[in-house]
Amino acid sequence: MKKTLVFAIAALAAITVTVWAESPFPGLGQSHARFEVKMEPAQARPGEHVRLIITAWLDEGWHLYSLEPSVGELAPPPTRITVIPGGLVPESPLYETNPLRLRDKVFDMQLTYHEKAVRFYQNLRVPETLSAKPINVSATVQYTTCSNQVCDPPKKLDLAAPLQIKSGSVRPAYMFMERTVDTLDANGQFHLRADSLEEALTGGLLGFLLLAAGFGALSLLTPCVFPMIPLTVSFFAAAKHDKKSTLKLASLFGLGIMGTYTGLGLLLTFLLGAAGASMFASSPVVNLVVGLFFVVFALSLLGAFNIVLPPDIVNNLDNRARHIKGPFGVMLMGVAFTATAFTCTVQFVGTLLIAALKGQVFWPILGMLVFSFVFALPFFLLALFPQYLSFFRGKSGPWMKQVLAVFGVMELMAAMKFISNADVFWGWGIFTRETILASWALGALGIVFLILYQWPRGGMPWGGVSTKRTLVSAVVVAGGVYVAMGSAGKELDAWTEAFMPPSLKEVQYGQNSYGGALPEDMVSNQLVDELPWKATLAEALVEAKKTGKPIFLDFTGYTCVNCRWMEKRVFPHKEVYNLLKNNFVVAKLYTDGGPHAEENQQVQVERFQTLALPFYVVLTPSNAVVNRYGGIMSNPADFAQFLSQGLGKK
Repeated sequence: MKKTLVFAIAALAAITVTVWAESPFPGLGQSHARFEVKMEPAQARPGEHVRLIITAWLDEGWHLYSLEPSVGELAPPPTRITVIPGGLVPESPLYETNPLRLRDKVFDMQLTYHEKAVRFYQNLRVPETLSAKPINVSATVQYTTCSNQVCDPPKKLDLAAPLQIKSGSVRPAYMFMERTVDTLDANGQFHLRADSLEEALTGGLLGFLLLAAGFGALSLLTPCVFPMIPLTVSFFAAAKHDKKSTLKLASLFGLGIMGTYTGLGLLLTFLLGAAGASMFASSPVVNLVVGLFFVVFALSLLGAFNIVLPPDIVNNLDNRARHIKGPFGVMLMGVAFTATAFTCTVQFVGTLLIAALKGQVFWPILGMLVFSFVFALPFFLLALFPQYLSFFRGKSGPWMKQVLAVFGVMELMAAMKFISNADVFWGWGIFTRETILASWALGALGIVFLILYQWPRGGMPWGGVSTKRTLVSAVVVAGGVYVAMGSAGKELDAWTEAFMPPSLKEVQYGQNSYGGALPEDMVSNQLVDELPWKATLAEALVEAKKTGKPIFLDFTGYTCVNCRWMEKRVFPHKEVYNLLKNNFVVAKLYTDGGPHAEENQQVQVERFQTLALPFYVVLTPSNAVVNRYGGIMSNPADFAQFLSQGLGKK
């Protein structure tokens, strides 16, 4: 009965003493909760939607009860917040970040409370008749904080947040209510949205730099990067330099990547708008040019011809450059590298580029430089590797020519992916899933031939059949047989299938008719594809109005590998599939191709301020945002919970 006695004492104190932000009782009076309040956005126009956000930071070992009242006569009082809107119109009830729900052994009841921190939200709308002026939105918070042994007397606190009303038309980003609830991690840190610039800036300069560096590291795992590894090694392998000159050229190569990456991103943003970078990355022309670039380079590696730059590009940085032809060649390589890698990494930097369009130039430049530095560092080391390897071995020898030829075949295999992206946009129907897998199987066969037999180009002699060559060949053969089975109709693993092109038509690019038994907790990809997917937000809103169901938006792309992975691995999970089928109006919004690409991309950029793919949003039937998430969510149970948060909300 310890807590019962504590609440009785607290109630008596509340009657005899007026308690505001402090209490006169030693041990009970100090404040264990610190409150902050703000309006989001800080400036609004008539007709726009805003939110009052109240954040409470709690001392270690103390908790604050939620807005949800507990059942029982002796239950502790819930937190109560009264909002004085200052001329604005309340649009929804108060809501909060997810509280803890635990059964209290003392009270023998379930209590809901917050530890470490909590955020409360109040949606408001600016009336069309409100004139341009500064106003204050006020709130009175009545709350009780408790530890595991003692509770403070109830407290009352008055808060106020300024809001500047500006004249002008309604901005798309604030045309509807924002219902996203921030996530609180185990360390008591809020995470707004993984794709938002605001999330990075809340952690200060260090947090922003870490985010940019993390994006750079993650970009190394994208499909455009893997083909660049043999390209970089082979490009520098032919160079005959001493250590000092090699270090200079490798540094220049890394700096070229950083400079061109940062400059290209910002230039596209200012010239083409926030969607410019995405337009570049998803352009069929760009993908076709990149694919042809890989083909040309592959043929050169296979000895069909040599790429020789004019001698006048040689300068004082390295006057002994013979094969790379000096810094200009290295810089040109960096530009080509940037153009290739940019097609896959734009999702990581899209939000930084949007910020540049808003006038926040310093942060995007700094972020892009950090991003590109981390991204370029492994390739700087790879540029050093061939020359130092030759120092180790004394000379490159025939083995290096054989390695370069193998890299050439790998480049041809990589080219198929980029050319297939153009195929999807233009509807050729030539570079299909089966075609790509068959070409990869042939490529594996070609690699085995190069390992075991003589390649007649470039003076490469036969190396003979050894145990090591046989083992390597066996591994390559196994991979070739695996992809050959896919070209014959068998469904492969999700990661391989994620690289395969989808169809622009309403046919099943991911159907499970390829054969094989399904796990008990999965449905076929064909069933997922046959869901009544809408092509635009407008179509989904019409259906939601008829059915009263919430809306699930899947912002996706034809060239988005991560989107394919989610479609193959998470959407077919029975719990997720049943939610999508029975409880939602579903919309698949392609932003990089198809008849509605421009419309869908405009919705994503202007309303949700992100270019991330995949990007998922849950809306109420009345078009209010309930939840949003960018990127892969690998746990199907987490994705099902993400969807479930939108059920029952109007």
